[in-house]
Order: sequence, then structure tokens, then C-alpha cells
Amino acid sequence: MIHLENLGMEDFEDVFRIMEQSFPIDERRNREGQQKLLSEEKYKLLGVKKDGRLLAFFAVWDFSDFVFIEHFAVEECARNSGIGGRMLKTLLEQKPGKVVLEVELPEDSIKKRRIAFYERNGFCFNDNSYMQPAMGEDRQAIPLRIMSAPQKLSVEEFETVRAKLYQNVYHYKCK
Repeated sequence: MIHLENLGMEDFEDVFRIMEQSFPIDERRNREGQQKLLSEEKYKLLGVKKDGRLLAFFAVWDFSDFVFIEHFAVEECARNSGIGGRMLKTLLEQKPGKVVLEVELPEDSIKKRRIAFYERNGFCFNDNSYMQPAMGEDRQAIPLRIMSAPQKLSVEEFETVRAKLYQNVYHYKCK
């Protein structure tokens, strides 16, 4: 088992650097927007460090009925070491109940491999249509899919998850 350490403001620059390396601009907030989340009660940063260096992190929203992994990234030098799978296993053990995350559509081999990685680690691909709202004024909305553990979401569960994410994470009002 791997230790997921609570990260704080002192770790923000390392988290944001890894986030910038790992996610396209439309899949992350700007620096100020991301830093502002640290004051949100339900938002937490969890990470793995070695010799004081951040190797990987989760940015999660801990709701009463599910946990949402908003970002999950591993430092380039630590990729393909098994750390990501061990982190997911630990998170799923520590957060019993539903855990959900967003993935890109399986349009190319890299995206298909990412989905397969999550499936190997206990997540199920949900076919429901889902659009991630824009994460800022200079960002675009993105068509994604929801993956969930330990099983697929029912239609009702999916609608509840989407509504909570839109309201609490993205501050998006459905039209």
C-alpha cells in the first residue's frame, strides 16, 4: 500500500507544474483559479512524495455520496513505475463507495490506453453523454465520459453525479 499524503499550499507550485505538464489547457484552470480551490471545504490534494519531492497527486472532491477525482497526474520521471495503479488502489480502499472521474473519448491509442488503465484498476466506462463545462473564460467545454468504481452508474446515479459536478465543481448552470 502507498501513503497518500494531504498536500497544502506549500505543495501548490509542484502540483500546478505537474498539472501543466500533464493536462491540455482546456482540462485545467488557470493558476489563480486552481489555487482558489484550496479554500473549498470539499476539495483536497493528495500526493505521494519521495525524499521530499512530489511524484504524483490526486485533486479530489469529497462529496457525501461519491468522490470525484478531478485531476490525477504523475511526474514524468515516475511514470510507468506502477505508482499510479497503487495510488488508485489506496484511494479506493480509503474512500469506500462510489469514485468517479472524467476521461477523454476513446478516439486514439493513447486515450484508449488511459481508459484501459482505469479499467484494470477497478473503474467502469459509462456510455452516458457528458460535457465538461469550460474551466475558465479562456477555456473550451470538452466532450468526455465518466468512469466509475466499483461499478457502472445507473442513469439516475449518472444524472446525480453530473448535476453535483456542474453545480459544485464547475459552477455551471444547465440551460
